Amino acid sequence: MPRPSVLRAALAGLLTIGFVCGAALAPAVAAPAEEPDPLLVHIDAISPVLPGRGEVEISGTVTNTSDETFTRVNLHAFSSQTPILDSILLSQSATIDPNADVGPRVTVPGTFDTVDVLVPGETAPFSDSVPVELLGIPDQDGVYWIGIHALGDSSVPRDIVADGRARTFIPARPSTNRAQEAAVILPVRNRVWFDADGRVGGTERWARRLADGGSLDGALDMADSAGSTPYSWLVDPAVLLALARLAAGNVPRSLAPESTVAGEEPTPTETPTDGETASDPAETLTPTAPQTTDPPNEEDAALAAAASAWLARFKLLVGTNPVLTLPYGDLDLSAAVRNDRTRVDQALARAAEVMAGLGLPSRPTVAPSNDVLSPEAIAAIPGGTTILLGDNAFAIPPSSPTSVVKLLGHEVVVTSTGAEAGGPGPTAANDPLALRQRLLSEAALRLANRDKAPLVVTLPTVWRGEDAASFFTELERSWLDIVPVADVADRWASGVPASLLAYTDSDLAEELDARNFAAATRATDTAALVEEVLTLQTTIMGQVRDEVLVTLSEQHRPRPRLAERASARVEDALRDELGKIEIEAPTSVTLSSDSGKLGATLVNGLDQPVTVRVQATTDGDLTLTGGGVRELGPLARSVLRYDASTTQPRVHHVRLTVTSVDGVPLGSADELPIRAARVSALIWIAMALGALVLFGMIGYRLPGQIRSRRAELAAAQRTEAEPPPDEHVAAERS
Repeated sequence: MPRPSVLRAALAGLLTIGFVCGAALAPAVAAPAEEPDPLLVHIDAISPVLPGRGEVEISGTVTNTSDETFTRVNLHAFSSQTPILDSILLSQSATIDPNADVGPRVTVPGTFDTVDVLVPGETAPFSDSVPVELLGIPDQDGVYWIGIHALGDSSVPRDIVADGRARTFIPARPSTNRAQEAAVILPVRNRVWFDADGRVGGTERWARRLADGGSLDGALDMADSAGSTPYSWLVDPAVLLALARLAAGNVPRSLAPESTVAGEEPTPTETPTDGETASDPAETLTPTAPQTTDPPNEEDAALAAAASAWLARFKLLVGTNPVLTLPYGDLDLSAAVRNDRTRVDQALARAAEVMAGLGLPSRPTVAPSNDVLSPEAIAAIPGGTTILLGDNAFAIPPSSPTSVVKLLGHEVVVTSTGAEAGGPGPTAANDPLALRQRLLSEAALRLANRDKAPLVVTLPTVWRGEDAASFFTELERSWLDIVPVADVADRWASGVPASLLAYTDSDLAEELDARNFAAATRATDTAALVEEVLTLQTTIMGQVRDEVLVTLSEQHRPRPRLAERASARVEDALRDELGKIEIEAPTSVTLSSDSGKLGATLVNGLDQPVTVRVQATTDGDLTLTGGGVRELGPLARSVLRYDASTTQPRVHHVRLTVTSVDGVPLGSADELPIRAARVSALIWIAMALGALVLFGMIGYRLPGQIRSRRAELAAAQRTEAEPPPDEHVAAERS
């Protein structure tokens, strides 16, 4: 059996041959223009299908993007003269140069509009009504080119080359009486970031998405326009959780105790200053707002109101219809299976929790945004999960009358990547009108070629161009039956071999790599350490899991290092929290003997109670006992007492490290020198002998000194008793 990459290459060759053979049906491709057209034409509305008779209506705008003024700008309709007969040729036609000549213009007076003057930067509306017979389109099933050419006068005289153009596809009304089934999927998936403190990041982008005309607002507008036409939501629950957190004030990560645990409800003094996230899904979506922070500013309040309104509107549109629910964070499943399979279970379980917390019916679904999935990932998906893969996920698109195939023990719904690719340039491929016309064209070709398989299409996440309010309205055709994706997914599946999967080396290279998963693991391991240190039960593990799962999203494939750094920010923030539990040791200690006391201070800088150990390490010749496990209240201090002993009279180095109860270092440590002044036995003997000699000498000399002192005292007394010599002489004379 050839490898998938070989089969895919062979198919590409066949497609090329088919397109070359179809050159007789489509005009030659013109060389690309060296500079853009001076006039920008956009089609806002067009008859969705070629009528058998009557007129084709085309309207839109023309904008002068040049520095010159244009006058007498005529806007002529044009169309091809031969049909595109299959999806392969349609896909190839959508990629040809926008300047290629695909059909003649209609120049009959009354069939084109004219703008008299168009100054630089000005936009003007136009509207054409062209009888279908003037388009020169044969009465034949298929898809045709149709569009508008703008020609005007400026400093360059008018010629036959268009100064601006826009084009799209238009199907002829199928001649069969059979209806073609189609299923339309509206996705809600965006990159989700968290700041270092656990808040939802990029609030400016969220505000733009929620604003009138933004991508999230546009998705609801699309759903509103559907009316009674069925459609299916495909949602990343991480987006819904982010919106719920924004609506609740976007509180940061919290170390506060879990409020649902009996006996651990926060008291008024324990109310966290940085918010709280509870384990219950409903509470997780509406975290307790901080009670000590300032009121939100005007921008934050407006964002909260917009997010709340969006969620309320979304719930109303969903009703009781199950939402196709992606793994939380739009997980890169192929990469997760290869690097950390536990993330698959986490993402699926968390998705179910979020949807349950919002009270939304859900159906677990896997739908990679690039439509391809590795065989290993498919095999790892739990049973009962709806899998959507594009027809480009196979070397040869499988043929199934239900668009459902049995693959690696799973039922897989095959979507049309051709219809999802949108329309031809120069208009944006994902313009709502371009996508609608491509969808109608693909459906008409299936009818023309008797292909009974339902057409399953996932619309783009971000809409560009004009408002999409009329998208579903124009899909209301008698020959087109719109059905929910769930109806298609529950049908009989055709078995196909796994060898048909075409997961190539380039697909593998696009996956998130091991560095992303390693960074996420470090963050969650640090969260587990924080959870172990905190005395009361908290939800920190769940909060961090939510923050790191979104960094493993396939939405981050284009810039994986940014996602890796996002996980690192979470880890660093948690390390900073652990570093607030500090040990303070004295600068030095001197022991007056071979043992003594040592004191240190343990400081809890967190606003939550902690249980930690201080680990003492020495050079091996000094023994420290004491310390042990300590419980500290919020912002508390505790004095530690150690008994130190040694037999080596020198300076010893001691390191005190704050750890978890299991001995994992938390970050804070302090070192100090301990000088041991222990005196040996020989020194004591020498000191004793010295004392004996000292006292012996004192005993030897003391009696003589006493006798000498007594003699001196006696002599002094005799001298005092005798009269002076001159007194004796006077007495004798008298």
